[in-house]
Amino acid sequence: MTNKKFISLIVISILLAVSAAVSINMNTQNYSFQNRGEVFLKGFTQNINNVNRISIESFDNTIDLVKKDNSYISESGYPLKKGMWENLITSLSLLRIEEKKTEDPERHDDLNLKSPELNQSEDESEGYATKITLKKNDGTVYSSILFGKTDPSVGGLSGGQFARMNGINQSYLLKGAIRMPGSKSDWFESLLFTIKNENFEKVSLLKNNKVFEIKNIKNSLKITYPQIVGFKADQEKLSDVRDVIESFYFYDVKKSLDSYPDNLPTLSYVTKDGMILSISSVSPETKGESWVIIKAQSNNSNSKKLAEEIRNKTSGFQFLANINTSNILRWEASDLRAQKVKN
Repeated sequence: MTNKKFISLIVISILLAVSAAVSINMNTQNYSFQNRGEVFLKGFTQNINNVNRISIESFDNTIDLVKKDNSYISESGYPLKKGMWENLITSLSLLRIEEKKTEDPERHDDLNLKSPELNQSEDESEGYATKITLKKNDGTVYSSILFGKTDPSVGGLSGGQFARMNGINQSYLLKGAIRMPGSKSDWFESLLFTIKNENFEKVSLLKNNKVFEIKNIKNSLKITYPQIVGFKADQEKLSDVRDVIESFYFYDVKKSLDSYPDNLPTLSYVTKDGMILSISSVSPETKGESWVIIKAQSNNSNSKKLAEEIRNKTSGFQFLANINTSNILRWEASDLRAQKVKN
């Protein structure tokens, strides 16, 4: 190798080294590895006693938790599942910065870090974050964070999750992830009651007057009102009406009103062991899922305990029923008609 080529090689090597150093420096500036391991929510553990409200906002998990007697409950007052708020608080306190990521707002969509209040769609859309806002006793915001996609490659039990502070474009990859239910109903013991099909005696749909009645006659479901319906009943639809109480889950809960109008659409069930259970729609004019109130009474000692349990769970609250139950509460007798099969 000639001296000229050797010198040229040295110059090129120096330039490559300088270029690499600059690249590393820029990478450090943009992705800030010196922050790795720092607590993401600084001072959170020390200030948790001053956090009076935790607001969670996403497409299907919008809920407010309020402090009561050194714990958190739903704003509705309905009890949470055991360990729900504790898991959330613990996971928030353990979040650590793994990497500083993009501050380009155009990239928020890729990381599911778009603010959820910008979603105008009736259906869940991709790209939107889960927003958790911590408020102090005086109502001021302690911190508001947007949580996006998870990243299992970070390692550890919870992997990692992308996040950014509300109103700030800078995003981070965190070590750890928020631990909370995926939907609002999962915060609660959402199964209100279970009544076996063999215990079903009859059900009536009542509005201003009786709309229809279905009765269990020798283990077969029959329409007993109106007596002359003029069509063949759809047995699957009759079963759908009966099965509403087989396992009744709710999807949301809120405090009941002081009073309701008379003649709300009501499914009134009677069981063989003497319980009368009513499910009334308080939003009959709307489409989709309907809010309902539930009442239970017993005229037989065999059903007294279950009726009391249902009253204890449901008194003072209204519940969001599933779409099937909500639609049944809007039915007329003609909706029980069997559909003709097209050739």
